[in-house]
Amino acid sequence: MMENDDALQNKLESMDITQIPITTSAFTWFPMGSLIYIILNILSLMMPSVMILTFFKIAMDSSFFHWRVYTIFVDIFLWWGSYILCTLFLSKLFLIILKLIHVPKEGLFKMEKSDKDYYFYCLRVVVKKFIFWTWNNFCFPWATNAAFKWCDMRADFKSTMFDGWSDVEFIDFGNNMMIGQGAVILSSIIIRIDNEDYFLIKKVIIGDHVVLGGHAIVAPGTTIGKGTTLGIWSITHIGQVLEPDFIYIGQPARKYQPTTKFIEYGRKLRERRLVDTEEKIPYDIKINNFDE
Repeated sequence: MMENDDALQNKLESMDITQIPITTSAFTWFPMGSLIYIILNILSLMMPSVMILTFFKIAMDSSFFHWRVYTIFVDIFLWWGSYILCTLFLSKLFLIILKLIHVPKEGLFKMEKSDKDYYFYCLRVVVKKFIFWTWNNFCFPWATNAAFKWCDMRADFKSTMFDGWSDVEFIDFGNNMMIGQGAVILSSIIIRIDNEDYFLIKKVIIGDHVVLGGHAIVAPGTTIGKGTTLGIWSITHIGQVLEPDFIYIGQPARKYQPTTKFIEYGRKLRERRLVDTEEKIPYDIKINNFDE
């Protein structure tokens, strides 16, 4: 198995990965993954189920309405909250166990159960999908950021990250970044070599104050520097490095202009027209400079 792994990594090093087309990221629902998912659901529901049954037993056995009936909305919130917390702690426990059994790593892997790297990747993704599918229905926007952190990915609570789609491993998010609606961040894709499908995993690093435009695609292995903007519908190639403080556009992404030029343009004196009198009045646009 070690020889096969070395052969795959050598094959990856000999390839020009910048020419590989961007494809989908996918994982397989192995029987063990389905079992883990079912166990997580059952265990997470146990605590709120006990609380609900206790509530109705007390309420129904009383001659008059029990005082808890009048606070039923508080009880509902507690049931829901206990379920959310259970999903987090149980999922984290499963992730720790899986990582103790097999350490995650980057590379090129066969999409087969016999390949332990791919097999345990799929099991970890099942657990992390369980976290995200639960927390994406939470009523607070920071819940998605919390889910990323809980899945061992670097993220802060000030970034806007809930409008796009992201892989759930091997991604470092910077501070104060924004993911545009429909944007996609991939740390893994399927590639075809010699008529065989392989799974490529390469870490993505996104710097502070980065903006990803709507429907932009970040390919595996991409590094985006601080203060950089990736334009709408732009796509990076695998392993691409985007320099700090630049605007990138196109497919694949290429330099358009420095962000400082855009800031200077935005600060120019402009005019607005009053509807009633059609008089033109100058006004100034203030744009935050993150370097100040």
